Amino acid sequence: MGRFGKISDNPINWSFKVGRLFAIDIRIHILFIVCAVWLVSTQVRDGGPDGSFTRALIDGLGIECLLFLVVLMHEFGHCWGARKTGGTADEILIWPLGGLASVSPPHTARAHMITTVAGPMVNVIFCTLSAIVLTVWVGTASVVPINPLSPFSPIDPLVYTTAAQQWLMIFFGINYVLLLFNLMPVFPFDGGRILQAWLWKRKGHRRSMEIATSTGMFGAVAIALFGLFTDQGFLLFGVAAFGYITCWQQRRMLRETAEFGAGEFGYDFSKGYGAFDTDETETEPSPGFFERRRLQKLARSAERVREEREAHARAVEDTLRKVSAEGVESLTPKERRILEEETQRQRTSDSDR
Repeated sequence: MGRFGKISDNPINWSFKVGRLFAIDIRIHILFIVCAVWLVSTQVRDGGPDGSFTRALIDGLGIECLLFLVVLMHEFGHCWGARKTGGTADEILIWPLGGLASVSPPHTARAHMITTVAGPMVNVIFCTLSAIVLTVWVGTASVVPINPLSPFSPIDPLVYTTAAQQWLMIFFGINYVLLLFNLMPVFPFDGGRILQAWLWKRKGHRRSMEIATSTGMFGAVAIALFGLFTDQGFLLFGVAAFGYITCWQQRRMLRETAEFGAGEFGYDFSKGYGAFDTDETETEPSPGFFERRRLQKLARSAERVREEREAHARAVEDTLRKVSAEGVESLTPKERRILEEETQRQRTSDSDR
């Protein structure tokens, strides 16, 4: 079967490469193009401020181009953050619900925090610079549209602005909305990932993911309910569905790693994607963007389980050595808990045989 036949089996992978920058492939999902055409046609149908077809078309295309640029730079922020921590970044996908960066930072709370925060920081920089330029250009800070309910209009509606200044306000507004939206504490959006990274150092990776995904599922339901009372209900429903499904998949992955453990997934993840190579004469196409992300998560989960088991084994060994040298009374509450957990695990293992 040809490559298109394989890709067409999963609409999520309907994307095409439009360029490569900083050794990162940039891909656009077909549905992004469809939504952009629909939004521009809606703008043209409603007409511009003066009822001009040409003005409406230019406004619609201009807004879509600015949105594409802002989302792309936001995702580049994630990529640069991952590389700054020693991780990798190889692809960005622009799709109707925003952007997705294929990044693999080191498995530490600090690395994940830096990678996540780097995206919104791009929007913070853009907002700050455009706000300063607007204030100096117009002569008053009341021109900056900081009202989240009206992010494209000046605080003072009586402030006069030229066409160029209005475009700068639109640029500010797009960054402002994207920043506020991404900072909602709903996993898998940036706010939810920041929450997970913050909890990671305090409760461990697994527990932090459980809390973050539970919060994300509740947040997704809240977003969907809020969408019932807004004009952007269709978009919010899409965002809520994506968030809920992603959280559900992440929780299922946590259960799978807990049940099967590292090295029992049926693949040798130590070989990367080479573990999926076969001797068949027909060359299989490389996995799509979402499939690669899923496989990367499985590989990282398997590696986490292996690291956690090794750390537990070392802790048990150190505790037993202390018992042998100083007696049971010398154990701290944490060391006693480690010993009790290992004893319980051994009993469970013996009963299953």
